[in-house]
Order: sequence, then C-alpha cells, then structure tokens
Amino acid sequence: MPEPALQYPELPPDLQQGLTWRALKYFGAGAIIASVTIGSGETLFASRGGALFGYTLLWCFVAGTLMKGIQVYTAARYMTLTGEHPMTHWSLFPGPRGWVPLTIGGLSLLCFPFWLSGLPLALGTLLNWIVGLDGTDDQLLFYARVWGTVNTLLIVALTGMQSYKILEKGQVFIVGLLLSCMFAAVFAARPDWFAALHGLAVPTIPDHYEPWIAETYASIASRPPWVEIVTYLGAVGGGTYDYVGYIGCFREKAWGALGRARRTSGVSPALRLLSIDLSERNVARGKRWLLPAQIDTGMAFFCVFLFTVCFVVLGAVILHPQQVIPDGNDLLTHQAQFLTNVHPSLLLLYQVGIFFAFWGTIYGAYEIYARTAFECCLPVSRKIRTMPYEKFRGGVLLYCATFGLLLLWTLDDPVAIVTPAALLGGVFTCGLWCFLMIWADRRFLPGPLRMGKTLLTLTALSGAALTAMGTKAIWDYLMGLLT
Repeated sequence: MPEPALQYPELPPDLQQGLTWRALKYFGAGAIIASVTIGSGETLFASRGGALFGYTLLWCFVAGTLMKGIQVYTAARYMTLTGEHPMTHWSLFPGPRGWVPLTIGGLSLLCFPFWLSGLPLALGTLLNWIVGLDGTDDQLLFYARVWGTVNTLLIVALTGMQSYKILEKGQVFIVGLLLSCMFAAVFAARPDWFAALHGLAVPTIPDHYEPWIAETYASIASRPPWVEIVTYLGAVGGGTYDYVGYIGCFREKAWGALGRARRTSGVSPALRLLSIDLSERNVARGKRWLLPAQIDTGMAFFCVFLFTVCFVVLGAVILHPQQVIPDGNDLLTHQAQFLTNVHPSLLLLYQVGIFFAFWGTIYGAYEIYARTAFECCLPVSRKIRTMPYEKFRGGVLLYCATFGLLLLWTLDDPVAIVTPAALLGGVFTCGLWCFLMIWADRRFLPGPLRMGKTLLTLTALSGAALTAMGTKAIWDYLMGLLT
C-alpha cells in the first residue's frame, strides 16, 4: 500500500514570522562543521597562504568558501524537503547499484586516517611549544607523536561516550571564542585594506614562488604552486567526507520532512521515494521549513569565511614581510604574532585559543566521520540499516584511531600527510557532489520544490570549477611524485 503524500508539519511561531534574531537558535550542527575545519583550513592553511602569496589569493579562498557553501546548502535543502539524505537517492544513479555511495564512502574511509594523523601531529608540535620542550628535531617529533597519541585516545573515548547535544553546544562556544580573538587581532594589525580588497576582487593565480622561498623553504618550493593553492581550497571549509556527516547530523532535527522521518524510523528507509502533497499551502510550508537549513549552513560558512579572511590577512601583513612560513615543526608558532603584536601578554590567549581550535577540530571530526561512513552504508547495506548507530560508530572510531595512529607514527610532515586527502576529498569530489545534487533535485523532487534558476546555475558553476581545479591539482601532484 503506497504511503500517503507527505504533509509538512506545522511551522513553529519563530518560523511563521520570517527571519528574526530568535531564529539563530537553529545554528548548531553548522558550528560543528565550522569548528572541524578551523584547525586545518583557517589557522594553518589560510595563514600559510597569506605568508606565501600575501593578499593575492584572498579571492580564491573566498570563492572556495562560497562554492562549498552552495554545495552543502543544496544537500541540506534536499534533506529538509524529502527527509532523506541525498546519499540514499544517489544510490540510484545510473550504473551499478549503489556505486556512488560506495565510491564516496570508500574514498572517505581512505581520507579519514590522513586527517586524523596530520591534525594530531600538528597539535603535538603545538603542545611541544606551549610547554617549552626543547631538543633535536627527532626528539621533538617523538614528543609530538606522544602528545598526538594521548589526545587521540582521549578524544576517541569522549566521542564514544558523548551525546550529540553536548558536542553541538561545545563547538558553538569554541567558534564564538575564536572569532572574537581573530577580529581583535586583524584590526590591531592594521592591514593594507586597499591591497586586501584588490586581492579579493581581482582573481590572480601565481605560477611561481618568490625567490626567497626557494632559498629558505626548499620543500615548499618543490611543490607545484597549483598543488599548494588547491590544497588550501581542499582544507578550508572542509570536504566531502565532512559534509556527508554534517548533513547526517540533520537526523537530530525535526525540520520539514525530517520531523516525519524522525518519528517513524529514525533512519532513512532504503530507497524510499516520497510522494509530496503539492497543494499551494503545503509547498509554501515546505519552503518556509528551509529557513533553519539556510541559517545553519549560512552561519557555518559565514564563520568559515570570516576565519579565512582573518588568517589570510594576518599571514599577509605579519608573516609575509618577515619571510616566515608555517612549515615543518613550526606550523602554528609563528601565528602567535597575530595576538602578541597587540600585546605580549596575549601569548597565553593565543596558545589556549589555538589549542582548542585544533582539539575542537579533531574532537568534532571523529563524530562527523562516523556519520559520514554511516550515511554511505545505509543505502547499500540492510545490516547497517538495522544496526544501532552507536554500535556502528564504535567500529568507525576504532578504524580511524588505529590507522590514524599508524600514520602518525610513520609520517612526519602534517602538510604532506593531508595533501592527498585535501585534493581528493576537499576539492575534486566536492565538484562531483554539485552535479549529483542537480541530478537528484531534477529526478526526485517535484517541480514546485526544485532549485530555482539562480541556485541551479550557482551549483553547476561551483561543480565545474571545483572539479576542474581538483583534476588539475591531482594531475600536478602525481606528476610531482614521478619527477
């Protein structure tokens, strides 16, 4: 017997009145995705981009943030209107059954350990500096690995015990604290605002490094500039492996069709195609339910945008003139000048803030990655659909921690560790995501609820740009390995 046509639930009072400050309460899951990217994308790669290229790449960072924001919103919109994660319907994409979730899930599982080894190692080098450890490079690397291991085990234990609401509230606090600190630092640094605006408005792609970089940082000079630049784009704002899990967090909500899905099964039934009531009233109500998704994703990527601009500007105004680049065992120490230039006493504030930025990134990543793996498995495995999420999460945590620690104790350069994951999951597959969302939107949503022309065009342009940039960067990266 077919299910009755979907009727969206009644709107709460704060959504009936349009956008008000009370609607900001819907910002929650977005804080997790923003926090997950802060430790790698903004604090490390955005400031490194400013140190290497000055204000030149501001436009690129901002464009990347905008394209990824569009990419993620299309999925948030789809899940709110259908009650289904896009991955469910992507499993019906032409070709072998379930090849899209299996491919994305496989690539994500491949990328997880790279991020969860590179980030703890960077956190370890930070803790070496905070507590004042000294020694040879090999000794410092050993200490950093020990710090990274201890923090990994602690975070895995907490993730296994925590509730989603605790994670969400904690990440909102971390994001707010760091934004306040970085705003103060930018205005105190007195950047060249004209140069910053020029870098924001005039697209320029450097095809070479300045001579001093080859003289002082040979390892950086050996990387093709395009690989370096696209690595930034892959890290800033996160990647496919983050976004699948972020959209999965919407299962904790009761927005639009999600309220119905939550009351019935709690997880997406396999390949269920919903029939939606297309009465004028129901369509209008469904579109109004998009406001929470717009607020959550909009606020998330607005925070990413602010962090990115702050760190690029600070890297350009403070590190670039000194010819100092975050690299090797000094990935985070140079950025202390962002606050100590305001007043030397703010060193402790920087150390505390940057510690929580990285710790919050790793802390949120384990939960997000577990949800990513879960969503990729749901459409293709009956066993997973009947398994409690907590049990599934335990297996993913064990996998990520085991292989993350293996890489942590095997490799020694955090930037080199995360580069393949950033190029593949942070750029290339983000472009493919956009095209898949267009296909699902046209295939499964009725006309009145499909993306409008503006959103459709922006999604197509974002997909084309991200796919093209990712393809070139992967090619250059592989050629660099062969030469």
